[in-house]
Amino acid sequence: MYKEIEKLYLEAKEGDLKAKEDLLSRLAPLVKSSIKKYYNNQREYEDLMQEGYEMILKSIEDFDPKKGVQLLGYIKTMLRYHYLNKHREKTPFSLNKPLEEGEMMDLIAGQEKDPMEMLIEKEEYVLLKKALNTLTPRQKRVLVDFYVKNIPIGQIAKNMKVSYRTVVNTKMAALNKLKKEIVK
Repeated sequence: MYKEIEKLYLEAKEGDLKAKEDLLSRLAPLVKSSIKKYYNNQREYEDLMQEGYEMILKSIEDFDPKKGVQLLGYIKTMLRYHYLNKHREKTPFSLNKPLEEGEMMDLIAGQEKDPMEMLIEKEEYVLLKKALNTLTPRQKRVLVDFYVKNIPIGQIAKNMKVSYRTVVNTKMAALNKLKKEIVK
């Protein structure tokens, strides 16, 4: 097989188109395996095959047998470098690229809140603050310790020197009081 490829190479180097076609068809499996190994992108498969054939034709022109390298080794190396370099190519991406409807930029959500959401949050904050002012100091302390400081109920009971059940009852009473104030 190597002798046949060498013969085809010599004929192709002299300009024989049939020899070039033959050489390309025999080296197609090498191109396919290079694509799979070094740049496996099925969407670009046909283009990658054509680029591989171009690299083989360029390799035929550039190959120098006096350098002590085998032709197939040289072609394989050129294909590998070509497909590895494909990873370096960056396709510019624009947010203004037209889509079916509008541009990509239109699909990106902003970081700012919707004005209506901000208004509702502000109202909820005012209601919550007003409702918290109706709680006893003990109820406020239990809710703050439990929900804000993430202290377990057992630890809250220990800190306040009361029973576990007292903390649970205080918490439930405070939540019920908040519900009544907010729902008014």
